[in-house]
Amino acid sequence: MLIRIFPNVMVKMEKSKSMSSIHLAAWTKPTFGGVQKVNRYFLFCFCFYYSENASDLAVDRMEPAVHVANRAFPSVADIYPEIGTDLTQVTWAHGVDTRKKLERALRGSVMMIEADVSLGKFKGDPLSSNRPIMAHPPVTASDLTLETFLDMVLDESQYKGIKLDFKSNEVLEQALQIIKSRENRIRVPLWLNADIIQGPVGATTEPLNTDMFLSLTKFYFPTAVISVGWTTKLGKEPGSYTFDHVRKMRDVLTAAQVNAPVTFPVRAALVTTLESRKNMLWLLNQIPGSTITIWSSFGDKVDVPALLDFIDAIGKEFVYIDVQRGLRCQISRYRTFRSASSWLLNTLAIARTGKFPAGTGFLALITYVTCMTSFLPWNADSYTRQ
Repeated sequence: MLIRIFPNVMVKMEKSKSMSSIHLAAWTKPTFGGVQKVNRYFLFCFCFYYSENASDLAVDRMEPAVHVANRAFPSVADIYPEIGTDLTQVTWAHGVDTRKKLERALRGSVMMIEADVSLGKFKGDPLSSNRPIMAHPPVTASDLTLETFLDMVLDESQYKGIKLDFKSNEVLEQALQIIKSRENRIRVPLWLNADIIQGPVGATTEPLNTDMFLSLTKFYFPTAVISVGWTTKLGKEPGSYTFDHVRKMRDVLTAAQVNAPVTFPVRAALVTTLESRKNMLWLLNQIPGSTITIWSSFGDKVDVPALLDFIDAIGKEFVYIDVQRGLRCQISRYRTFRSASSWLLNTLAIARTGKFPAGTGFLALITYVTCMTSFLPWNADSYTRQ
């Protein structure tokens, strides 16, 4: 378990099965030089203090409770405690599938880096055999291999979490073996993502093999966050995540006996209905400790007020927001404007008229206008189409 004894100091303590010995490792908040180890004298003092004051210490269990080889991957909140319990504050770089995008993400302030893993050709060696590369189908070649991606992220002095989206059954195990070879260097959150169930609206993309993904990720990384979602397709009519979609997800996770932390990636344009909200709440209750990760493709038409209602219904402590820049701007601005208008309504006491101009439609228009530069065509490359 992880014991936080000072704001900047944590101690990981594990007892042996016989309870006859205690193994300790202590470290401070990551710095530019990496993780700072605490000296043995400090550990000795802590052991004495713990034996005398165990009941007074605030204990937080690391995610997840199961440890492999006496270590577990940290959560985003462990690396960035400033977010507190508000997961919507986590910032993302999405579709980081080229060396240029990765270098930009590493220089920036994002907390999590999401990238796609496919089987294809490395542009630096086009005659070589297919290997795990960073690319989103239908792209089949990249200037960034999985090995290079991992080495660049893990060598960085500023810690950033990793989310890998596996795009085919063929690349899965080979990629997991590459990640496994660097496991001892991973000191950041590790998320493993795949669409494993066919979803709305009449999605035609073939999902990954459910049993293969869940069994292999459990075998190689039983403590990594498992991000499992549905294939999706937007049509002319609004779609929803139906009860059949969430029931199938619950059933496969239960059958696979998944003990790792779980997050469900959902498309922003499809969770704005009451049906989706009700079914996602049901699924979260079925899988204890699970969360939602909202994503969106460039060009998706999203009902921002309804999306905020969805986030509020689920709770900020259970929702990550990994969307393109324009939509994130709309979400932020709309929430600000809505709060301001509510304050004015209370202050000026004109709510009873029902004619206050800052209604849902008016606020939505303001947010779109103030964020419109984020929707310009040349910004499309900053967010991979999914």
